[in-house]
Amino acid sequence: MTTASSLVEQAVGHLNGRRYAEAAAAFLAAVNAAPADDEAWRGLAIALALQGRLGDLIGLADYRERRRGDGFLFCHEALGLLLTYRLYGHARALDDALPEASVYKPATLYQAACADLLEGAEDSAFARLGRFKRLVAARAGTLPIGPDSHFNIAYRQGTLIEDADFVAGLTEPEAVVGRLPELVHEGAAGAGARAYVLAAACDRRYFARFAPGFVESAARHMPGAAVHFHVMEADEASRALFRRLAMAAPGLTLNLSTEGESPFKSGAYYASARFLIGPDLLGRYDRPLVLLDADVTFEQALDPLVAATAGLDFACFRHDGAGPCSRYPAVLSVTRPGAGGLALLERIRRFVLAKLEIEWPFNWMLDQAALGSVLRWARAGEQGSGGAPLRVGVLNELVGSHFQPWLRSVGGDEKAALIRAASGQ
Repeated sequence: MTTASSLVEQAVGHLNGRRYAEAAAAFLAAVNAAPADDEAWRGLAIALALQGRLGDLIGLADYRERRRGDGFLFCHEALGLLLTYRLYGHARALDDALPEASVYKPATLYQAACADLLEGAEDSAFARLGRFKRLVAARAGTLPIGPDSHFNIAYRQGTLIEDADFVAGLTEPEAVVGRLPELVHEGAAGAGARAYVLAAACDRRYFARFAPGFVESAARHMPGAAVHFHVMEADEASRALFRRLAMAAPGLTLNLSTEGESPFKSGAYYASARFLIGPDLLGRYDRPLVLLDADVTFEQALDPLVAATAGLDFACFRHDGAGPCSRYPAVLSVTRPGAGGLALLERIRRFVLAKLEIEWPFNWMLDQAALGSVLRWARAGEQGSGGAPLRVGVLNELVGSHFQPWLRSVGGDEKAALIRAASGQ
């Protein structure tokens, strides 16, 4: 008797040999022999797609629903596999052919938008994402968007990201601003001897865990630099640690600001806090402001990176991944002083404030959504308060690399645990 595992093995052999019809037949036999075998289901989806049988992918999702009750999630996963195989045109064609009333339409819209982004068709992507927003809003309460669902990632990315018109219409949300804790600068700010200022924001637990490594590596690679820490829910232990760090790194100029307890407790608030205080810091130091994750250590001096942003108002790194909120990581950004830089940071700040009341886990990646949305708005020809077009850049293109030669992220799994603890989860 042929087992499901041997059928899958045969199917994979056919797939590797580009015998897609034979692969589909073997995968289907494996699915029927062992309906719980996820590899067989995924393989069948790919074999069908590689034959161009896109309508049969929907039929397979219907079959999955009958057999296992999760047809929508399977469809979403299968479409994600199309992107992995770089079948971008297949994802778009399936979405274009599927009617709006289809139960699978939210999944096809999202994955087709990701395909657009991966091929540089940003206008088409944002048009699809606009339709995605309207559709998931109309189907509220019927979609699997809980924290343990892999559609949650698509849902939050597709609903957090916004097009240029939303960004252009942002105003100061007085009700939200009125609930924020007061920003307190503790001591006079020193700008240091370098041409830029390093800044990070985190809660007191994060500060205790990661600030020592941040400071030690900054002192080693960038003596003379100014480092600004903003510590949320700071206590006396936080202030004592700051004083010890300042004494241990006399070659740096360390500055501290704090805030008390906030009504906003989600991880998105902590991750986005750097952008809430960014405009204040840019005006205070009046030199290029490098906003960073707190859980990094430096691999080299940032002078060449900051110098590469000359002539721009704002620059950050870009990740060429699929998700609309995954494209611009907040790990490092450079904002130059002046009307343009201030306008960019202020718009990012307002974006964060506009969505700060969205509940966890639907607001995670808010900081990256703000970056992606505001950068699209800026590239649309928006102007700063002085009337000049805003000038934004991608650091990958300016320095020829991603951030890893400059920084090392050290948070790992501990980062998520600390964020959950700070969020009371």
